[in-house]
Amino acid sequence: SRVVFVLPAFEVRAGTRVPGSKEELLLSWGAGDARPFYGTLCPRCQAPTDFGRWRALPPSPGLRVAYEVPWRDPWEPFYVAPARGVPPFDERFLQYGFNRISQACELHMAGFRFAVLDGAFVAHRGFKEPGGFHGGREAELGHNRRLFRSFCAELAQRYPHSARRC
Repeated sequence: SRVVFVLPAFEVRAGTRVPGSKEELLLSWGAGDARPFYGTLCPRCQAPTDFGRWRALPPSPGLRVAYEVPWRDPWEPFYVAPARGVPPFDERFLQYGFNRISQACELHMAGFRFAVLDGAFVAHRGFKEPGGFHGGREAELGHNRRLFRSFCAELAQRYPHSARRC
């Protein structure tokens, strides 16, 4: 089956212990010590994960697929996938910007489905804040934005029978 398993991604306030379970994460989230990844910088970049839906799921004893979501631009999901059969990461996307977006876009074009997991998540230590990036970020972002446009044209040629587009 052509499916990748999406791990909801969060940021945890610096100095706060990274939650070890969904229950702990929900408590941290409720206290303002955790939030969806890129929640203030690029809410659209993680929105398809549907954090509200994930948060409202009834408690589950273990890991399970909770629901599937359609790909939407500019989603940057964190996911796990089989070692074989998944398009490789395009290594032209160096430094900052469009690396995960390009890979998710290609998965979409290649016909993969995105299944959000319950009972698992990833966490980044520290909140991502405006101004917290290195000086060359904007130049890297501009370069990768231009590369992404040509990448999308390449995908249309690579997947000529796909009705999906990025």
